[in-house]
Amino acid sequence: MNPQQVSTLFDYHYASFDRIRLCAAALSQDQFVAGSSYSVGSVRNQLAHCLMVDNRWLARLNGQRPPEMEYADFPDQATLWREWDKVRQQVMAYVNRLNAEQLDEVVDLQFPDRGGLRRSRRWQILFHMVNHGTDHRAQILALLGGFGAATFEQDLILHLWSTEQ
Repeated sequence: MNPQQVSTLFDYHYASFDRIRLCAAALSQDQFVAGSSYSVGSVRNQLAHCLMVDNRWLARLNGQRPPEMEYADFPDQATLWREWDKVRQQVMAYVNRLNAEQLDEVVDLQFPDRGGLRRSRRWQILFHMVNHGTDHRAQILALLGGFGAATFEQDLILHLWSTEQ
């Protein structure tokens, strides 16, 4: 596994959420927290869920106990994005210091609700994190469009073309 490729995927992951941030800025507070019956609910809950998941996986990858966070910890966009920026910085620092051997290492994780011990290669967990974010961004974009906010195409190839050197 190539560390630069993994870093590129995370650049895409967070750059796409930067675009979500710009689109979500047009929402009122009521729209930001408005319930939805699909998935984890509101735009706020979708974003907080992604933040919490990235934070939990990072803790697991570092051999730490995942932190406890709740949707209510993020009552508004300013609070959410402040924490988002912290987690993003930590994830990117982690990703950018990995070498090929570390990416291919098997990580043992305990998931009592998923059958106990689970083993995955580090790169598989990292790919999961990016894929998970893509799924929830699609849900967020649908919610944003329903509120009349701007949306965008989040295709990886479009990101790669826009960042060609």
